Amino acid sequence: MSQPNKSKNCSLHEVDELMRTVQLAVHIPTFLLGLLLNVLAIQRFRTFLKKRWPEYAATSIYMINLAVFDLLLVLSLPFKVALGHVKVPLQSLCTFVECLYFISMYGSVFTICFISLDRFLAIRYPILVSHCRSPRKIFGICFTIWVLVWVGSIPIYNFHGKVEKGYTCFHNMSDDTWSAKVFFPLEVFGFLLPMGIMGFCSFRSIHILVGRLDHSQDWGQQRACIWTIASSLAVFVVSFLPIHLGFFLQFLVRNGFIVECRAKWNISLFLQLSMCLSNINCCLDVFCYYFVIKEFRTGIMARQRSGGQLALWDTITTRG
Repeated sequence: MSQPNKSKNCSLHEVDELMRTVQLAVHIPTFLLGLLLNVLAIQRFRTFLKKRWPEYAATSIYMINLAVFDLLLVLSLPFKVALGHVKVPLQSLCTFVECLYFISMYGSVFTICFISLDRFLAIRYPILVSHCRSPRKIFGICFTIWVLVWVGSIPIYNFHGKVEKGYTCFHNMSDDTWSAKVFFPLEVFGFLLPMGIMGFCSFRSIHILVGRLDHSQDWGQQRACIWTIASSLAVFVVSFLPIHLGFFLQFLVRNGFIVECRAKWNISLFLQLSMCLSNINCCLDVFCYYFVIKEFRTGIMARQRSGGQLALWDTITTRG
């Protein structure tokens, strides 16, 4: 591949051609695995809801909501790949796929943020929060998340502005899309604020659990929860930090702060690679589902052995 040179006409055609091959290699297995695993996760957490165990209801609802967002992202991938290879005659088709993609991504971000906050409050204020975790209230929170991401998707309808027909989806964005009034609210409220809340809640939860290790008979479960929280935070950062860093760099390019062609070439490649990486998150979430289900089963077995009440461990072991 030839190296880009500084010129007035900086072509990114080589980047787009390279990424078409990479996307096929990444998105096909992501689609197949993500479709299967998220459908299984939804079915499994529905089973826990049908059992009507109130201690597990809140976590199950959150997990189903997260799996649905991941499933929407998975279903958008074939269209994203196909429309990235052809010129789209209808802007409405391209807009629909772009909306589906970004709604699912930010829906996952907000759902994970609320799960992390819910878990921290349950660990820090267990008696107070126990009265605020009814299935109806959790459904209300999830419904609010859906409304929030749909309303936040309004700028997507102007992604391409007044361009000629035949453009490529997820490319050829208008200058208004990269304006400060659109970019900074998306970056701050769509990622930085949720990541800050999640980081604070995760570190505080780990700190509290570490302090209990020597004073609890459930030290094994608590230690496992610490690793689950830490790994969940790491997956979140790895999945979503690069793509939002790529958005910021592309914002600098589109607003004339970066003009050198080689830099534009590298930023375009980094942004598209980070988008592929963020898509894999819909499969990585399955590991979190596994740990949650494992904890559910441990609690059920403990209740069957002791004949007592279910322990309130679902909020400790949920996805962060």
